[in-house]
Amino acid sequence: MPRSGGVLICPNHVSDADPPAVAAALPRSAWFMGKEELFDIPVLGMLLRLYRVFPVRRNTADRAALRRAEDLLKAGEAVVVFPEGGGNPEATLQPLNPGAALLALRTGVPVIPVAVAGTPGMWPYGAPAPRRSGAPVSVTFGPPLELSDLARRRGGAAVTAATQRLAEALAAMLGQPVPQGKPPVRSAV
Repeated sequence: MPRSGGVLICPNHVSDADPPAVAAALPRSAWFMGKEELFDIPVLGMLLRLYRVFPVRRNTADRAALRRAEDLLKAGEAVVVFPEGGGNPEATLQPLNPGAALLALRTGVPVIPVAVAGTPGMWPYGAPAPRRSGAPVSVTFGPPLELSDLARRRGGAAVTAATQRLAEALAAMLGQPVPQGKPPVRSAV
């Protein structure tokens, strides 16, 4: 993990406990992209802003959120983007959204894949609140992805290839198959 300069951190997402687990494991402060609906919850929305989280509208190409992330990366900040866009009951790697790859190619910053495991025991998918769990949680940072060959390409083919490399890296780190198909449409919850 680079100690300074822009870096894009891309964890898998299996539980609502993932963001705090990643934040606790990070060796430097970072900004987090978080689903817009969370900011509508009165106290939580205020706390999220205080803890460097900015909103993203899921299931869309949220240009404002992407611009914000790009500006932060160009300013030398670390930004955490969960490219799956949300968890799932099976706690398996899902097809990735292309936004993280687009940011990586536009900014040229290092992309760090991150494997998160054990968090569903703390906060199962769909549960209203966390619970006490004796299950171990691990957050593993992988080596930076090599995307320099794609930076010279333009358009959707480069973004698709970069998204595929990130999916392959996460799948290898998690010991799971590479997800196939399109990312699922996420509900507003």
